[in-house]
Amino acid sequence: MTENQTRSFLALVWGHRLFRDDQLEVGEVGECAVEHPGYAAETAADSDASIPSPDFAQAAVRIGATTLYGAVRVDGRASTWRDGGRMSDPAFDSVAFHVVGERDRVLVRNGREVPTLVLKPSEGLVGWYAESLATAAEGRGGACAEFFGGLAGVEQGQIVSRLLADRLRRKTAEVERLRADLGGDWDETAYVCYLRSLGMGDQKRSYEALARSIPLRCFVRCGGDVRQAEALLLGQSGYLSGVFEAEPAVRQWQDIYLSLKKEYGLLRPVVSWAGAGVRPVSLPSTMLLRAAALLVRATQLSERVREAAMQGMTALRELFGGAEQGMSVQKVDLRIINFVIPLLTAMGRATRDTGLQERALVLYDEVAPESNRYTRMWAGAFRPESASDSQALIQLSTEYCARGRCADCPVGVLRAVRLWRGLKGVGVK
Repeated sequence: MTENQTRSFLALVWGHRLFRDDQLEVGEVGECAVEHPGYAAETAADSDASIPSPDFAQAAVRIGATTLYGAVRVDGRASTWRDGGRMSDPAFDSVAFHVVGERDRVLVRNGREVPTLVLKPSEGLVGWYAESLATAAEGRGGACAEFFGGLAGVEQGQIVSRLLADRLRRKTAEVERLRADLGGDWDETAYVCYLRSLGMGDQKRSYEALARSIPLRCFVRCGGDVRQAEALLLGQSGYLSGVFEAEPAVRQWQDIYLSLKKEYGLLRPVVSWAGAGVRPVSLPSTMLLRAAALLVRATQLSERVREAAMQGMTALRELFGGAEQGMSVQKVDLRIINFVIPLLTAMGRATRDTGLQERALVLYDEVAPESNRYTRMWAGAFRPESASDSQALIQLSTEYCARGRCADCPVGVLRAVRLWRGLKGVGVK
């Protein structure tokens, strides 16, 4: 168990009051009672982790005859705060007590010893957490899947809504980051986001680097000539390098690319297509040829996407080619999920257009659920009916299970709370 995992577990136990007062040790100070654990700060998913802040605010703890009020910092070991937690930062001036699993050092801040509470969670909760981490590391739903499947429909719906909101928030933040980097230009942002959406995992970085190496204006200057757009994308991606005994069509791409590269002063980006799909429809070269066809048709990409979204799913699917370019509906729908919805949400947020944001959310329900290893992992517990459900399951699997964030996971938190209620009913150990 890492220090971060221990810290998250103790924060869960503290914040949800999953302990008795006699499970707290306060050294020689005497009797201790938690009157209120405080209110949790923004989660890592909602805030900038580089900005220091207490974990809980407005807590109240009675130590002896004195009740202290203030914020709470949580750590696995007391020394963690001093060694890597920016202990001297003024942001922690409101901290009234330090909650830890192990007091391995006496901390002094601003000339005063920091009141430290050693929290000893029950064996039942510790066992649950260890089991959950082990199951998550093995890539299995395990007992969490069984627990989730046994929840009432309304409870499942609440968790799915929370997970979907988390996922959309993260994807929208990526769009906003790119827009800031690109000087606020929505069309350039849409173009880079579109190419990013063609890749999975680490490939996204290569697609982004490729897009940044060819300004959108280069496609505008193609004047609708798709061969020029194809040559730009294939040449900058490295697919035309070292091809000497090429077919006439490839030699034509090479000639066009070398001419445009010199004219536009382009520099080849560092990209890697390792791990690309082996099926022809999933190869980066195939994806880039389809992208070229779109980019010469829709140079004002952000507005074209907005217009198509407002017209309906048929218009959106036609915008990305669909059967015309040999793409399945499922492949087109992935562009809608991973590109269109986050882009429209970011545009709506920036312009305070609630209608556009609502349209983006509705698109989730108009797209069929994805079928992948993440949705299959939870198939016995929950059957997705639309992309909103499958995206929630992907968020659950990739952002919580795969990262060992069981103590932050909405399924894990609810499971821990229910377990604690059961433990209290039979006598906590």
